[in-house]
Amino acid sequence: MEMNKQKMQVLMLYASSLVGVFLGVLSSIVNTRFLNPADYGDVRYVQNIVNFIASLLLFGYFLSGSRLMALSTDQNYTRRVKGMMVLILGVACAVLLFSMPVCYLLHQENSKLAWLFVVSMPVCLVPLLFNYIEQTTQGDNQIGRLSLARLLPYLLYVPIAYFVYKNYEATSERMILLQWTIYSAVYLLIIISTRPKFKQLRPVWKDLQKENRDYGIQLYIGSLVMVATNYLAGISLGFFNSDNSEVGFYTLALTVTSPLAALPAIVGTTYFKKFATQDRIPTKVLRFTVLMTLGTCVIFLLLIHPIVVFLYTEKYAVVGTYASILSVAYCIHGLGDMLNRYLGSHGQGKAIRNASIANGVFKLIGFTALVALFNTEGAIATVIVCDVVYFSCLIWYYRKFVREHAEGKV
Repeated sequence: MEMNKQKMQVLMLYASSLVGVFLGVLSSIVNTRFLNPADYGDVRYVQNIVNFIASLLLFGYFLSGSRLMALSTDQNYTRRVKGMMVLILGVACAVLLFSMPVCYLLHQENSKLAWLFVVSMPVCLVPLLFNYIEQTTQGDNQIGRLSLARLLPYLLYVPIAYFVYKNYEATSERMILLQWTIYSAVYLLIIISTRPKFKQLRPVWKDLQKENRDYGIQLYIGSLVMVATNYLAGISLGFFNSDNSEVGFYTLALTVTSPLAALPAIVGTTYFKKFATQDRIPTKVLRFTVLMTLGTCVIFLLLIHPIVVFLYTEKYAVVGTYASILSVAYCIHGLGDMLNRYLGSHGQGKAIRNASIANGVFKLIGFTALVALFNTEGAIATVIVCDVVYFSCLIWYYRKFVREHAEGKV
């Protein structure tokens, strides 16, 4: 019965993610139809910078809170953990807000681009708000809320944006404000619905600090190298090109390819709480995940080129080529993310940290040197190499953990 429930959760989250990605593609179609490639690239460049800064600010506390909730059977304690995470979220949001004027000053050579950082100040909290939702819903197995967070913002943005841009013209400023205002409103309502509790937080803070020393900070160090460097390509492509057109093409390819990594990661997210009590990933779960990932990849490769040309017009045809090459890397990365969730549920933070650092070091080199030498092709080659490295490290640590667990060493 429990297995059937979790299979339903996997299917619900994957379906909502697929629909969310489809709506995300519709969103990008609306954006690219009303903005030229350079202006659209400016929007994505600013969003990359904001996401990059947001990835630096949480120091592993949300990851630690997620694990505390996964291990807890006391709903009252779980709500207090959420309350503590909301306080941490508030501090991180304040720092992110104050970083926007700094970004404005650092981009003074391009006044139009610099102004976008000022415009984004009221709505730049979106990445932090979503991170809270993603980690709390994973730890508390609230898959419905996570599905809603991945779907509802797009459902609202696409029709509203089309109406506004068609009748009142699209600008980079208007696009950032409209998109992230809608996202912020949805995420804040979902956060309120998680019912965080703000009483008796001192013992929760002590638990969170201990868990963070043993687990969360290890993941943070890894993500500092891996996740933060994910945004480096979008920044370096803008730096090494005369405008941000290539930033738009590259990030659009990532958008349409993301469902391929979503399925294995969704399985890991859904089973996170159950993984914490299992000595290995069940064979049925592994087989189901691999087969669905491969099947999705084949369908993707067959359809991506005509779909891109049909939806985005010929001027974005190169996105189909980029996405085809990236598809295999994304499948591999997604399978690595499932192993990541399993190891994380058992507190194997150092293993995940090491895999993330290995991934991030290659990205740091590739997204600078290879992008400088080969432009977008260098960024794509970097993604492929890094995802193979990431998966290889995690499969090694997973097999090592399973073996040591069987021998009673962990």
